[in-house]
Amino acid sequence: MTDTLAAPDADGSRYEADRLDATAAWVARHRPPGSGALAELGARDGALTGRLLRAGYTVHAAEPDPALRQRLLSAFGRRTRLRLSAADLAAPPPVRRRFGAVLLIEALKAGHDLELLHALRTDLLFVALAPPTLDGCLRPWLSTQQGWLLVEEIDLAAACRPAPGSRGVLLRRAG
Repeated sequence: MTDTLAAPDADGSRYEADRLDATAAWVARHRPPGSGALAELGARDGALTGRLLRAGYTVHAAEPDPALRQRLLSAFGRRTRLRLSAADLAAPPPVRRRFGAVLLIEALKAGHDLELLHALRTDLLFVALAPPTLDGCLRPWLSTQQGWLLVEEIDLAAACRPAPGSRGVLLRRAG
């Protein structure tokens, strides 16, 4: 075996940092700090959450995985602009509170019931996915529903081995 663990880890770390920086900049272009709280569903360990907090956003971060949720709470639970409540973290969509935007960044997977997106309490939805998931799941759903309009699609990170890349899709509620 000629591959080492160091090179992919270094590339993966750079890839992930670039992807998260591009995602935070994308959100800021459409929803600047102070224009309403953000809900980050599937916040994982808070890597994007931290970037958004440093930029001045109020973030309601939710993570269903207990281990990742504990890391999120340990890292950010005491931050004043981060709002974490048991209800936010325990309840999957639909979210009960109205948000300036909802972020589903690398959180949707094949097999998720995308009809739940209609119940999200926002008019602006940022979705980031690997291109195969976007093409296989989200695009077909978007073509058959009438509740969300595609506003923008951008590259957030180019594909690099082993990462498949990330595409951002900004949706605005129709009507």
